[in-house]
Amino acid sequence: MKPFIIIKDPKVAKLFANETRSEILHNLRHREMTACQLAKILGKNVSSISHHLSLLEKAGLVRRTRTLVKGNIIEKYYQASAQKFIISYTLSEGLAPESEDILKWKREICRGVVDKASLFGFDVPEEKKSKVQRLVEKYASLKHATLERVISRQKESSEIIKPEMRLLISLLTDALLSRNDEYLQVIWEICNEIGVK
Repeated sequence: MKPFIIIKDPKVAKLFANETRSEILHNLRHREMTACQLAKILGKNVSSISHHLSLLEKAGLVRRTRTLVKGNIIEKYYQASAQKFIISYTLSEGLAPESEDILKWKREICRGVVDKASLFGFDVPEEKKSKVQRLVEKYASLKHATLERVISRQKESSEIIKPEMRLLISLLTDALLSRNDEYLQVIWEICNEIGVK
């Protein structure tokens, strides 16, 4: 399993917009599983999971690890192709052909962030929601581009799921962002708009 795969194909990136496929990938990052096992965990029918697995396998996001034959039953085991999938900055910004749907999906996520800020005691007044959403979108863009920059510099393969690797990647991303005046301005504005003190 690779530590990272940066998704640059808009058709492959669109697969992540489906919640079931995202849940399948999340589970297969941790261990190999069959369609039956995934169906049980996710509360879906096996044929639906098999369909999603087929799409993910064709896109190179999952791979078949082994096949077991038990009597007349064939069990195919799958695993994610990487520990972490990152949709390229160019796609998440709608900069590549056919990536408009990915940009729309990203905007919906940022709108959800603004709507859910109240769960943590940060109420965003209705008249400020569109401005705060634009700021969150800019924050996400800057963070995403910097994360992709850090990851693309990796020289040797290592397991990303190890705590020290996650912390190192987070540290390097934050260190680079701390030197970005535009990022600092966006953070300052978000804090002002939602009342972070």
